Amino acid sequence: MKKYFVFSDIHGNFKVLVDALEKKGFEVDNPNHHLISLGDHFDRGVENLSVLGFLKYFDRVGRLMMILGNHDEFLLKFLKGEDDGVFNVKYNGMGNTLIELSDKEANSMPKIRQSILGKYPFILDLLSKMKDKIELNDKVFIHAGYTFSEEKGWYIYNFSKTPLFIENYPYDGKVYIFGHHHVQPLNKYYLHKESDEPFRYKHFIGIDANTVITKKVNILIFDEFGNEIT
Repeated sequence: MKKYFVFSDIHGNFKVLVDALEKKGFEVDNPNHHLISLGDHFDRGVENLSVLGFLKYFDRVGRLMMILGNHDEFLLKFLKGEDDGVFNVKYNGMGNTLIELSDKEANSMPKIRQSILGKYPFILDLLSKMKDKIELNDKVFIHAGYTFSEEKGWYIYNFSKTPLFIENYPYDGKVYIFGHHHVQPLNKYYLHKESDEPFRYKHFIGIDANTVITKKVNILIFDEFGNEIT
């Protein structure tokens, strides 16, 4: 039976991800051990190249499903030439990713883009195949949640204000597992406890451990029918 190991928001932190997976029993060579990432693979950390290689390998062997986080979308738009990247370098930690992935001689944003695409021709395809959501029966894996507007109703948005999603999204029989919003403030506000552990409240589970600061990655495990394995 397949097992799905779920993680989120590693932000360029490779070693702590590998350690966390190992502690949870993930076996690299076990074809029944699969990965689900809830997004935000890059930026802020300093092991972005290792993260890219990790994603490429497990995607190639067909054992990885990925959600598109807002930081993944930042990188995708930059590489497609839809965004100049300056804002995200200045405020969102994308500079670390671009420095690691590009040649040292690339001394402008267009040259950095060209360098990365030349060195890693698979990267656009890898980023483009990241999904908005993944479902295993009644479990829905998502990055930040849903946002409401009068025009669209509830729609998936990878920069959603997660507390508004938790408080207002109508119950539909599903359990939503998300990243994006750090578990520490969620655990404190809703559950009145100080904890880096997954946030569990009603039909919501949050797992973003603020890895850049805590050096911790929360891992959840599910079987192929969506049952959580503890």
